Amino acid sequence: MNERWKAKLKPASLETRFEFKDFSVLRSFLDELAQQADLLDHHPNISFGRGHVSVMIYSKSDELQTIDFTLAKGIDEGYHRVTNQSEGAWA
Repeated sequence: MNERWKAKLKPASLETRFEFKDFSVLRSFLDELAQQADLLDHHPNISFGRGHVSVMIYSKSDELQTIDFTLAKGIDEGYHRVTNQSEGAWA
């Protein structure tokens, strides 16, 4: 999981924001995000505008679980695929 993610205790959640210069890349990222969520059957809250996507992953329990971190990692991997950035680079 990338350091961009911020963990919160109450409610147990992870949140981040991704920036995009191109709306078509943003749309591709949303498809990647949806695919990761469907694979894990764990769906985050998302909001987006022309140049950004905000993601909130709420845990299904009182504490963050492995599935929450797995989803965050999968979302990061999708971001890297659509932006062609290496794992260490992030916006």
